[in-house]
Amino acid sequence: MTYFEHPLIKENAIERRLYQETIIAEAAKKNTLVVLPTGTGKTPVAIGLTAIRLTKHHDSKILILAPTKPLVNQHIESFKKVMLIGKDKFITITGKDSPEVRKTMWKEHQLFFSTPQVVENDLITGKLKLTDFSMICFDEAHRASGDYAYTYIARKYMESSKNPMVLGLTASPGGTKEKIGIICGNLFIENVEIRTETDWDVKEYIKPININWIYVTLPAEYIRARKYFEITLNSRLESLKKMSLITSKKVSKKILLDIQKQVSIQASKTRDPILYNAMSIVAQCIKLNHAIELLQSQGPKQVAQYIEKMKSDQKTKAVRVILSDENFRMAENIINFIIEENIIHPKMDELKRILESKLTGGKKAIVFTQYVKTVDEIKEHVAGKKVQPIAFIGQRKGLSQKKQMEILDKFRNDEYNCLVATSVAEEGLDIPKVDLVIFYEPIPSEIRTIQRRGRTGRMKEGDVCILIAKGTIDEAYYWSSRHKERKMKSVLKTMKGGFTADAVTISKKSEIDLKIKKQESLKKYSGKDPVIIYTDTRERKLLRELKEFETSGLELRTIQLEVGDFLLSDRLCVERKTFEDFLQSIIDGRLFAQVKALATNFERPILLLEGEHLYGQRNIHPNSIKGAINSISIDFRIPILWTKTPKDTAELIVSLAKREQEEKKRIVQVKGERKAQTVSEMQEGIVGMLPGVNTLLAKRLLSEIGSVRGVVCADVDALKNVEGIGAEKAKKIKKVIEEKYE
Repeated sequence: MTYFEHPLIKENAIERRLYQETIIAEAAKKNTLVVLPTGTGKTPVAIGLTAIRLTKHHDSKILILAPTKPLVNQHIESFKKVMLIGKDKFITITGKDSPEVRKTMWKEHQLFFSTPQVVENDLITGKLKLTDFSMICFDEAHRASGDYAYTYIARKYMESSKNPMVLGLTASPGGTKEKIGIICGNLFIENVEIRTETDWDVKEYIKPININWIYVTLPAEYIRARKYFEITLNSRLESLKKMSLITSKKVSKKILLDIQKQVSIQASKTRDPILYNAMSIVAQCIKLNHAIELLQSQGPKQVAQYIEKMKSDQKTKAVRVILSDENFRMAENIINFIIEENIIHPKMDELKRILESKLTGGKKAIVFTQYVKTVDEIKEHVAGKKVQPIAFIGQRKGLSQKKQMEILDKFRNDEYNCLVATSVAEEGLDIPKVDLVIFYEPIPSEIRTIQRRGRTGRMKEGDVCILIAKGTIDEAYYWSSRHKERKMKSVLKTMKGGFTADAVTISKKSEIDLKIKKQESLKKYSGKDPVIIYTDTRERKLLRELKEFETSGLELRTIQLEVGDFLLSDRLCVERKTFEDFLQSIIDGRLFAQVKALATNFERPILLLEGEHLYGQRNIHPNSIKGAINSISIDFRIPILWTKTPKDTAELIVSLAKREQEEKKRIVQVKGERKAQTVSEMQEGIVGMLPGVNTLLAKRLLSEIGSVRGVVCADVDALKNVEGIGAEKAKKIKKVIEEKYE
């Protein structure tokens, strides 16, 4: 065996492989996406390129990004183990560090390892500049699509770095040339290096994986419950067929979601009651389809949990109609009977049999499943002398990063021999001794299928078992993923050696070149005081857009605002809501509390609604939406402004801020910044707490009546003489003041 040689890499630390050296040599020339089968060594490629970049740019910095914290920790340990660089130059940046601490960290170290969300936040808030970074590595680069943070980071990097170099790493970039093209465009990739399991220089390092498809048959009670769910579903599909929305009752969840979207758009345009009814029916079909899928692929407890969730939230017509359906209730009764009789899903017993037969001689397994409820059930069912399971779930579901790392360490150290995991264990985690991977259910995604399967066959031959319930959605998902994977491999073969930067990448790079020139010309900015906007830290997407205006005299200050989302002056605050959030806030009752807080705290509050097709979403009747809008406009006297996209919203907010601060000469100040309030301000605050009274009305009341005592003692006639205080509002004020406290 020979080893990789470089002044910054320890001797005999990285095995020398020709395909890795070839890839590193090409990646050193231009931004490169590396597509390598799982277990063939993408990390050594990143280490090799890091060494080259630091040799060329001695004082530069390197950033290694990965989507999960366990994977980030794994990377820093891999780099530390083999690189001849002082340990004090390595640092992991996490959200647990305060923003001010992170600001110092970015200055004091050289090799950084982080999740993208932390980096994005620090770029937006100005805590991080990428000027001196000579390389960014995007691990699991297939995530670089849509709104994922990788896209924003790559863009800001290419705009600001003096010596940019991008390295993307993935085992499964996607099943179409279009998907791969999007990744390349978003990461400014100019070269793609692809190797497959069959390439002559790779195949000697590939360990065989034996794949077994294991079919089980659902018990009669499950089939009875499914029958009643299907009767409930088919009656609704028949209605959709009569409306010409579908041509066949054999429809997938994807088709139903597409229909829901299209009907929603049409309903918002036409306000046709028939379409609103159709939307409710489609929503019912989606929920019933999900219940059937849970029963077939997971088990009765998961269905029961889903039904309980529906019962706890009956604000939509679709839920109420389903729960009142006789056939649905019959299915629910059978589900409860199955649970009482402990008729477990046949996958459970089959899973236990496989584990007990395979986990001998120190072997280990990972069992993958979609749902946390199933993780708990599997763990309880398979535990015994031969199988010692431990659950491994994501942080959002209850495991802290520290706990995740503890679990992985215990698994590596043979304290447990079976990891029962959700998708958090699919990507990148280096668990080399896994002999067996079990899919509790097939999944339709070719990327996730490859990721799951790649957890075995790393150091030696491995086994994969896929559990499939006959005649169910399991079979459809299994064949879907196989088809997509074959298509992906075909696409990759056609791209090998023939990739050129596509039009998207070229146009993005040209756009950035123009922007940099524009920024340079704007450095001669007139020297006027900047327009200051206080933005709430949770408005991440809008912060991205607002950052584009910083070169034209805008200063962003991110804090956690108690009221509103954007503070533009001492009197003007904007609450931004996407249509989805606006509708959800009507359902859960947040809306009017937020609106009241705006009206109470600011003289000029604004509600900004962003999106298209407000009516027809979430099965909320148009009259309910109109009622909310009317109440905000009339009862609370808050203007409502409308935009279509985040970009439109950012432009509007900037124009409002400029008007307030440049034209109206208003200051912008966060409550609590002032050292002390004046007596007048305290008086306004006291009166402003009366029902329906905002800061503006408080000033009017005090100006007309003269004092807080006068306002409290004034009768209804005196109050309603003040502009903005009608008879009803005056009565409410007197009621609060005079009614006996209980």
